[in-house]
Amino acid sequence: MNVTLPDNKLDKKTILVYAIIIFICIASIFAVVWMQFFDGEIVEVVGTLKGKSDHDYNNLKAEFNELLTNDIENYDEKYNGKKESLTNDIVYTVFEENDTSGEDYNIQVKIPYINVKSKIVKEYNNEIKSTFIDKVESIKKTKNKHSTYSVQYGGYVQDGILSVVIKAEIQEGTKAQRTIIKTFNYDLENNSEISFNKLLETKKVSSEYAQERINKEAQIGAKKSEDYKSMGYEIYERNLEDSMYKVENIKEFYFHDGTIYVIFAYGNNKYTNETDIAVI
Repeated sequence: MNVTLPDNKLDKKTILVYAIIIFICIASIFAVVWMQFFDGEIVEVVGTLKGKSDHDYNNLKAEFNELLTNDIENYDEKYNGKKESLTNDIVYTVFEENDTSGEDYNIQVKIPYINVKSKIVKEYNNEIKSTFIDKVESIKKTKNKHSTYSVQYGGYVQDGILSVVIKAEIQEGTKAQRTIIKTFNYDLENNSEISFNKLLETKKVSSEYAQERINKEAQIGAKKSEDYKSMGYEIYERNLEDSMYKVENIKEFYFHDGTIYVIFAYGNNKYTNETDIAVI
């Protein structure tokens, strides 16, 4: 008896259908992995933030004060030619004082000098003097006010960008405690100040992503203010419509080890120690 076996060869149409199904499956898996690690943002997230969760962001914010080492980090000697003085670091402590006078004041400060030959940096140093150094003499003139004044700073160089942050905490008598944070960002390669938008562009971070992170932190701060106010406490109230939160208006930011810290120190202009930090 002759038996005719079925032809197991697949026609071209069937093969094409299988190929399309396999492609769709692979694309779906890739999309799930992308969403899991990058939250759908089509952006090259810089430094230590790649694939991080909200918990990791919060840790970076909480560890911000640890960056205030009163020293310059990650410096490359190839920038020595940019220095004003070759015998000093590109950022160094120019004013240091630890002084206590009974019930009058307690001063613990380390204030930096940015050692770069530049008219722009000269303006930076003038601002540092008027904001932080001159305050020491003002505090010393107080009597019986239990005033306290502390200053710390940090400095970092990466990809030719010199970034410096200075934080001061002030308590003068019965006035509310005040936190002042100033930053200075200078492009050593191009001998120019670098703006926040330019830094985002340089590090290939979209302004939309940056705005999203800023908005989120401002909303968290506003919610905290509302909660404290409902309990009867006086606290700085954020105005989420304020133009200070717009990417194009960001003034205070610190670039450290691939991470951008956007800083809203409300004590820069008010008597408050409230501060919001958006990590990008």
